[in-house]
Amino acid sequence: MRVQAQARPRFAIRRTGLPWPSAEQFAAFIRLSRFKFLLESLITVVLGVTVAVYAGHPFRIGDWLLVQAFISGTHLMTHYCNEYFDYPADAAQQDPTGWTGGSRVLVQGQLRPDVSLSAAFIMLFAMIALLAAIPGGVARGICVAILALAWLYTAPPVRLNYRGFGEVTTAGVLTVLTPILACYVQADAIPALLTALMIPLFLIMAARMMVMNLIDRAADLTVGKRTIATALSPRAVGLVFIGANAVAYGIVIILSGLRAVPLAAGIALLATAPLAALAAWRLLHDPLRNTARAEGAAFRATVHAAATGFAAAVGLVVATAWRYRHDPSLGGSVAVCIGLISAYTALQAAVQVSDRRRRHRVVVCEQTAAPETPLESA
Repeated sequence: MRVQAQARPRFAIRRTGLPWPSAEQFAAFIRLSRFKFLLESLITVVLGVTVAVYAGHPFRIGDWLLVQAFISGTHLMTHYCNEYFDYPADAAQQDPTGWTGGSRVLVQGQLRPDVSLSAAFIMLFAMIALLAAIPGGVARGICVAILALAWLYTAPPVRLNYRGFGEVTTAGVLTVLTPILACYVQADAIPALLTALMIPLFLIMAARMMVMNLIDRAADLTVGKRTIATALSPRAVGLVFIGANAVAYGIVIILSGLRAVPLAAGIALLATAPLAALAAWRLLHDPLRNTARAEGAAFRATVHAAATGFAAAVGLVVATAWRYRHDPSLGGSVAVCIGLISAYTALQAAVQVSDRRRRHRVVVCEQTAAPETPLESA
């Protein structure tokens, strides 16, 4: 019996000649994405949600998913954008850390720069499309502001991080606009409590970003990049870091005393003060002479900033549970907030374990290397 050959499909897929990415290229793209930093915006979304629930608004999962997708997508877009437009500064940084100096993927030639730029544009267009699903004109306006600031952080013609506005831009997007968006979409309002929390968190995040730029100071000066850290001496940056944190914690004490911030949230925030003190002391007394010390400075400043957002969210959940202890209608919303904080905690723990291993390798390399290479001049 003769088997008739099947005819080819009429609309066959044409080969374009473009090769599939290799496993090495895929792994390089993952490193380029720097997914661990997305946790910084995740916790501020959670903070906005917890403020809405504390104000008596039930958690709406659909609205949360939209906001989280937009914020995480925009954050990821910023990574790709920064990798491309910050290439000269990253290439000039000869002593990068796990927190500064970029992913090193483009600098080391593991991927072409246009891969990062293409990814940035794809994420930009995707987030513009997602805007249509965001409910309400006010929320969309906030999204547009976030998207514009994120793109123009390093992209021309504005290049905020090259004109002395990088630290405040990052702090403004992460600790002001992001929780405002998350809270407004859930509650259709911006409670006074959110404003009270944003002020100290903004100061702490701006101070943290000064430390990040301090580590890149020598490279930034080489390429003409103007940041607060390049405008000041390293010691002056340390003093500004101390001043910003002192003002932030002073505000927390005052607002907690006035009951503008729930006592549980105020106590939780004040519990992070020793982290700020340690970071400040080491910044002033332990100069960034080599990569290992710079790694430690970046780690301490980052952990402290993340701890404040986490502490505020945990304190608000405790305050909410106590405030509505006789009202079961918000019990599910409180449980969801606890779940979100728990998920963040698990992810953060995994990142810290991984970074601890990497920092240990850096220290070992520094101890076996020849003379220290100065990261900056005092």
